[in-house]
Order: sequence, then structure tokens, then C-alpha cells
Amino acid sequence: MEVSVGEAAVRLGVSGRRVRERIASGDLRARRIGRAWVVDEAQLGRSPRVGRPMSRRVAWAFLDLLAGGVGEGVSQPEQSRLRKKRSLLLEASDPASLLRSWLPARAEVRRYSAADADLPALREDARIALSGVSDMRSGMAAAGVVEGYVGDDEVDNLVADFLLSERGEPNVILHVLQEDRPVAAPVPLPLLLADLADHDGPRERAAVARLLRDLP
Repeated sequence: MEVSVGEAAVRLGVSGRRVRERIASGDLRARRIGRAWVVDEAQLGRSPRVGRPMSRRVAWAFLDLLAGGVGEGVSQPEQSRLRKKRSLLLEASDPASLLRSWLPARAEVRRYSAADADLPALREDARIALSGVSDMRSGMAAAGVVEGYVGDDEVDNLVADFLLSERGEPNVILHVLQEDRPVAAPVPLPLLLADLADHDGPRERAAVARLLRDLP
């Protein structure tokens, strides 16, 4: 599978310019499609998933448990199993791999391309709850990317207002939530951890391990 320069940059935790430099030097295999470069995803070193993904319902119960709740929305036996998974996560040498494997169903992910000049306004838009590499708690300096949560009743208007496009290099990552799962800024820490884990880069994995200590 091939990915855009923007997606490769997000995965590697570097700028798009740095990815193009690595392409020019031959360090990354890529080919041109029209005006854009695409990169062989196999070079980006994504770690294998470990364990079965949770359903959306169980994923949100686990996120509630990680935030200090009881695991709302599942039965007591399921809560007991989730508590065991929490212990496994806290003791894991690579907790990011577990989160990436367990929680992909928590929200739909959409990637768009926006004009660089619009990124500051996107970050300030009240419809987006910043998360992942755009959340200050992550310690990332991802000025060229906007990542966050948006309700499914607002995403179409957001796309129209900022002329977001599914073509070009994605620099906007939207986690789209259904109406029964509203999220306000700052997003709960477990959500931030899950979003960082999805990037699967060394900096993001290190941030997960660091922030995991702040869970209640």
C-alpha cells in the first residue's frame, strides 16, 4: 500500500519537507502520481497489531475505565476483563501498540487536505476538540497538522467552511464522533493516548509511555 507524503510525515513524526528530502536522497522509496509523491507504506515501520480490537461499545467503556470511571456501558463481567486489560496496559513495555490494537473502533477517522493558511483558524475552531499531535499535552510541535474530534453533525459544515479536500496531502485528521459520544476540549487523556498511539511513530510511542503515568 502507498500513502501520501503528508501521511508519511505524520507516521514518522517529521515534516512533509523532511519526507521530500528523504525521497530526493533515495532514503525513502516513492513514485510520482501527477504532481504528488506516494510512499511505500512498508517503509514506515508500523508495528503489528497485538490482540483483537474492541467493539465501539467496549472501547468507550475501556476509555471510561482508564479515565477513572467504572467502565460504563458494559456488564460487570466485561468490566472485570477490562480492568485486567488496564493492568496489562500499565505494565506493558510498549503500551502504544496495545492501544492501537484495541481501540480503532472508537471513532471514524477522516483525513483531509487544507490550505496551510487555514490551519491556525482550524485549530481555533470551537467545533474541533484538539487531540493527538495537536494537543499541547503531547509535547509535539506539529505545526503543519491539525488533529482533533468533531461531531458527525458538524463535520460536513466544517469541511465546507474550510474547503477541506480528500485529495492532496492530508494535513487535517478528524476523529468523527456519533451524537451519543460528545467530546469537549481538552479531550480526556485516554483519548489523547489512543490518538497518539495510532500514529505509531517513535515520538508518539514515547509520549504515550510518558503520559500513561498521569492516568488516575
